[in-house]
Amino acid sequence: MRIGVFCTYENPVRDYKACFDAQTRLVRRAEEVGFEEAWVAEHHFDDDAVSPSILTLLSYLAGVTSRVRLGSAAVLLAFRNPIQVAEDVATIDVLSNGRFDFGVAKGGPFPAQNKHFHAAKEESRDMTLEALELIERLLYEDRVTFSGAHFHVDDLALYPKPLQKPIPTWIATSTPSAIEYAARKGFGLMAASLVPIAKIEQAAAAYRATGPAADPRLALARFYYAAETREKALAEALPFIARFADRMRGIFLAQNAPASFDPEEIVERSLIGSYEELAENIVGIHRRLGVGSLLLKPATTNEALALASLDDFAAKIRPRIEAALA
Repeated sequence: MRIGVFCTYENPVRDYKACFDAQTRLVRRAEEVGFEEAWVAEHHFDDDAVSPSILTLLSYLAGVTSRVRLGSAAVLLAFRNPIQVAEDVATIDVLSNGRFDFGVAKGGPFPAQNKHFHAAKEESRDMTLEALELIERLLYEDRVTFSGAHFHVDDLALYPKPLQKPIPTWIATSTPSAIEYAARKGFGLMAASLVPIAKIEQAAAAYRATGPAADPRLALARFYYAAETREKALAEALPFIARFADRMRGIFLAQNAPASFDPEEIVERSLIGSYEELAENIVGIHRRLGVGSLLLKPATTNEALALASLDDFAAKIRPRIEAALA
């Protein structure tokens, strides 16, 4: 099981430069302490999570790291030109010396995105899968002619070509048709921070049901915070959890779609506790799901605590996990 850091570019003090610098330091610390991956989320029109230009951010991270793999979690393809995405993806793969993982999604329940990117919600799934099909062809074929419901190209050659052939590709989805598509293509499945484990099990089962050779690669994101005791971990993580819950409730209420986002429920779906407790929980999740990549989002907006949480995982949790799984 590979360990990654999950970057959402929180901006609690509304200082964009400080936000970007802090996330860069987090990724570099993750690489220093032995994490294998760093993934970046895509958010739009949000002053508290400023990562709209996800591929630009990943390109920058490619230049300040040397070993850690870099992933998009995830590019919202319904809002982008697939030709430009293919060019950017190939460029990042070359710049990173073949360290890029390409995660995609159709976008969450944020209607402003669909409105301002002129992508109808009911069409976003089909647009995403069609864009992904075109991107795959542009990356690996010499010349491409393609005619779909949304995108068309005529005898087009794309440069540069990526170093990896293929680039590992992931889809964040729970939709049966998209899971079937991922299984047929051999793409991995991504699960967001609050997706219940039982729902991920169902998605993995649907993936395997497509054929005897279908075995999903799973990337699981989770809020994470550890301390000597569960009580201390909760005390230090709860301000972040409560702030996140309040923000998400506000977003959903603005859509007349009330949602609880109960802090206790968020904690239950997170990895928050003592070092020993978290090691046991992670081993259990891995045995239950076969997680290939565990992506940890430190549950704090305090940079010093976030950096220390990566150190703690490397020194006090990971050795326990590796011993249990040996």
